[in-house]
Amino acid sequence: MELPIQINKQIKLGDAAVEGLMYGIVAGLVMTLFVVAFEWLAGVMPLEVLSYFGVDAAAPPWVGLFTHVAVSGIYGVVFGMLALGVARALGERMNPGVRLGLGVLYGLLIFLIAEWIILPRTASPLAEMSVWALALAHALYGAVLAWLVGRKA
Repeated sequence: MELPIQINKQIKLGDAAVEGLMYGIVAGLVMTLFVVAFEWLAGVMPLEVLSYFGVDAAAPPWVGLFTHVAVSGIYGVVFGMLALGVARALGERMNPGVRLGLGVLYGLLIFLIAEWIILPRTASPLAEMSVWALALAHALYGAVLAWLVGRKA
């Protein structure tokens, strides 16, 4: 009977940051699809919704999309490094449930930053979006990000 091979690779901070960047972009795209679908159901055309992510209401859809993807990647870098630090501190207790909870909390923290600091200082139509839908979109971002980061753990 063969025993399964376990590889215990020590993840470096730089690796965690790069993975966070990539996974942050993916999670940001999932969040974008959620917001586009939510607003489409409310009667807003998808290309108009993409322009919401720009710094002003007149931003072309592609600028809004690229802005959101870039910001999502940056937040992903921060989460990747944060998750690595928490995983090192918790050791065996860093299970998928803890990682998912951390991701959702992280997404909601980003929501609060957006709601209280960023959106009031921009002309983004996201400020007009339902608060609970925007909070749910950010929680989804954090959950997807945490799931992606934790897949190899």
